[in-house]
Amino acid sequence: MNAGPIPATRAVPTQEQVIRAAAQVLCDAVAERASRTPREAAEAAWYPGHRLGSVEAIEAEIIRRRAAEPAAEAA
Repeated sequence: MNAGPIPATRAVPTQEQVIRAAAQVLCDAVAERASRTPREAAEAAWYPGHRLGSVEAIEAEIIRRRAAEPAAEAA
């Protein structure tokens, strides 16, 4: 009775590999987010009931935060 080929064992990643992969995913997400225009980011962030109320308000907040980022990094 032959059940077919024996499946290959899967390599289990080390904790370091898992951490590096997670860090890379996070870095990629941050870079993608930063590459969006404030309008694109606002449209992606808006949902009914958002506390800022509108895409325009979200866009203004994004612009304000991005303008403040270099000042925070310089300090």
